Amino acid sequence: MNTNTAHPDIDGCTSICGNCAAGYRRALREGGLSGTVPGCLIAFGLLRKSEGSDDHLPVPPSVAAITLARPIKRAILDQRAALDDMIAALSPMDAVYRHERRRHQDHVQPLIGRDVIDTAVQGALEACSEELLSAHPEGGRPSGVLADALPRDLAPAGRGVRQRTIYGHTVRAHGPTLAHIERVTREGAEVRTVGERFEGLIVCDRSAAFIAVLAESGKESYALEIREPGLIQYLMKTFEAVWERAVPVEFDTTGQQPPRLTDEIQQAILELMVRGHTDEAISQRLGLSTRTIGAHIKRAATRFASRSRAELGFSLAKAGVLDAGRDAPGPPGSGAHQRRA
Repeated sequence: MNTNTAHPDIDGCTSICGNCAAGYRRALREGGLSGTVPGCLIAFGLLRKSEGSDDHLPVPPSVAAITLARPIKRAILDQRAALDDMIAALSPMDAVYRHERRRHQDHVQPLIGRDVIDTAVQGALEACSEELLSAHPEGGRPSGVLADALPRDLAPAGRGVRQRTIYGHTVRAHGPTLAHIERVTREGAEVRTVGERFEGLIVCDRSAAFIAVLAESGKESYALEIREPGLIQYLMKTFEAVWERAVPVEFDTTGQQPPRLTDEIQQAILELMVRGHTDEAISQRLGLSTRTIGAHIKRAATRFASRSRAELGFSLAKAGVLDAGRDAPGPPGSGAHQRRA
């Protein structure tokens, strides 16, 4: 008899069938059954063999249920004990986990206040010995800020640190920033510019990184110091992706300033305009003033004789300017076909 399941399966019977019910009723009326009895009744514990006799006596269903449930309850208790043992075995690891998570969180520290941020960054720069990466999305910086930053930017080069820096294209029209770039490139630093919006970043020796966090209006400057290898690896990949798209800033031997890449800037503006961005949104994306954005769009509209943004977008698409990118030809005499890198 199968007593290890709540649904016995004797001769394919998994429930009380009509024959079982009839047999059980007869057993109750006659005080028992003799001879061959339905196997279902035995399987469900509704009949039990009488001692010293071949007769099978009826058993109350409540008693039969208790009998069938006993091994199931025992199995449940065994499983519960196994669960308790498993929880007890893992309990010491919970403390280890919490400790390691706290240590992991220590690898990302908030820095609040300009003085605190500058001190932390300066400490990392002084310890930098192999590679320094930085990205400055704010565009041209005030002369005073650049003067203060120059000794700090030149110091790693003096120690043989490889330096790579990314700016926006707009710095090519900002004299003080260009002079700063020329000075650091003479010491071996590599500088490139892009016509897209990116976030500020400093990475020292691939072991310490700093990112600026947008603070609410009126709040102190806020940054994160990151020493978590996985996060730094992610930031490195992001930097490398932007670096590959960026255009090198190069100065010739005569000291002539690099070109402003007007075509590249206008290309980025027009692409965003066609996608439906407003002048304000494009300004935030590229780090340019809304006046500059409007001037570029107006210049393109004049070039293509367009009276609205929709008409300008159609003309740009028809000319293939946005599809072909920087090398796309513009209208005759526009000079848009010349890529100035």
